[in-house]
Amino acid sequence: MTHDFPQEARVVVNTPWTTESLYEALRSDKSVDLDGVELSLIGGVDAIVNITMHDHGDLAMHMAVSGEQIFVSSPLCLATQVKDRAAFNEACLRLNPVNPLSNLGLQNVGGEDLYIVFGELSSRSPLPAVVEEIHALADNTIQAAEAFADHLK
Repeated sequence: MTHDFPQEARVVVNTPWTTESLYEALRSDKSVDLDGVELSLIGGVDAIVNITMHDHGDLAMHMAVSGEQIFVSSPLCLATQVKDRAAFNEACLRLNPVNPLSNLGLQNVGGEDLYIVFGELSSRSPLPAVVEEIHALADNTIQAAEAFADHLK
């Protein structure tokens, strides 16, 4: 998905985003395309933004800002759902270079390995770039799920 943003929307933000300020900007800026996207802020020491992409089958995503980085991720599948992890890992490595703006990785969640699709950008990125990352990650997660369907139990 490519967007034509005005030149002023492409400049770097002087003050880095926090998770909270990014959430508020996404909710209040009417110029960004978030139709079919539901946002909720989960506060705490390490706040996160829960994102539900209704136009992508209610795909769940998470976004957080930490220091100089915005991290956006979406679960792909649990490792226990994979038939052959070695073959699946190779398939992930082969897809990674052709998956624009997104990467594939593993996270340990509650003692279980979870394959994720994720992307990162600068915490000084303009809001339209963050929105583009959200949409690209959703598209890439769906494409990865379709590409890896034969690898799952």
